[in-house]
Amino acid sequence: MNVLTILGGGGYDSPREANMKRQVVLALACAFVLLSLGMSQPKSLKVLVLYDMEGVSGASSVRHTDFGAEPEYTEGRKSLTADVNAAIAGLKAAGATEIIVVDGHGSGNSQSPDVFEAELLAPAKMISRDRPFDIYMDSYDQSIDAIVAVAMHAGAGNPDGFLSHTYTIEDVQYRVNGTPFNESMILAMGAARYGIPLIMVSGDDQLDTEIRRYLPWVKYAAGKRAVGRAKAEPFARDEVSRRIEKAAKEALLGLDSARVPENFLGPYRFALTFQDESQASTVARLQGAELLSDSVSVQIRAADFEEGYRASLRLISMAGLVGRMQAMQRVIAAQPNAEKLRDALSQVVTDRWLDPKSFPAAPAGSGTPQRYFGAR
Repeated sequence: MNVLTILGGGGYDSPREANMKRQVVLALACAFVLLSLGMSQPKSLKVLVLYDMEGVSGASSVRHTDFGAEPEYTEGRKSLTADVNAAIAGLKAAGATEIIVVDGHGSGNSQSPDVFEAELLAPAKMISRDRPFDIYMDSYDQSIDAIVAVAMHAGAGNPDGFLSHTYTIEDVQYRVNGTPFNESMILAMGAARYGIPLIMVSGDDQLDTEIRRYLPWVKYAAGKRAVGRAKAEPFARDEVSRRIEKAAKEALLGLDSARVPENFLGPYRFALTFQDESQASTVARLQGAELLSDSVSVQIRAADFEEGYRASLRLISMAGLVGRMQAMQRVIAAQPNAEKLRDALSQVVTDRWLDPKSFPAAPAGSGTPQRYFGAR
């Protein structure tokens, strides 16, 4: 006997038919209840909030972003915490059930993150690991639904962006397939490997222009106006918090229409323009690097974005060593006892070569496990 016959109305039902009808009705009722419960369950939404510090609304000089530069650094931390909490409030209002925060700045503070961790709004929690990790490639996994970037800055080569750079102060420009890249774009490209969208960014008005040009679907909240690379004019605190909270909320509510970058397809050419020819010529000696015709730019090629990005970090690291050596030589040359200092330095190098074991070892650690919040 089919179901339609069992459930049909009218007429006499035999005991067997009545029992079967009751079983079918009970099964349908249970299925409806289970479906209703499933539909009423709130959707789990996990969001990563990565912050930098140059784009902090209250940071108007480089000292606000530099550990040890007091009282400006503490003021910068307070403003950063307010910016991050505004984003958390917006995400929470839009239904975020889990929010994790990663330090994307690295001010030099090795004891704690640049944000005031204890003041973060629930349910946000800082990422903390026992070993270093790359903030743009290793801060997230497939469990993340969306990424928000707070207090970011304009990219290298933008002369009007406040403290503009891309990853390092050693390069003048950072280009991928000829396009100037900022750190928000690097983050978006890294997350695209897992199909995770960057949905919202905050920073100065110059970064706003870059985001609109290259990632136009990303919500943006401007917290200040850049007056140049060394100075910015913050907007009112209440207005900044309102903007960030609103942008974060709208971005997460619109998650279904969020996108990942499709306008930067491989293979990739990463080109870094350094500060001088000595940096570029030294970096160009690395495997896979090629010196370009301007004598200050070095290019590497890669099949995928992550490969090229990680290779670019090796170039940056080498250029940084050259830059620090140049700075040290300049400082020594300015001293009245410069010749004596050069002799002392030369002697230390010789001693280490002749008897490496006698060279003083690096100071031992305190024994306390080191926490890594992100950038260092």
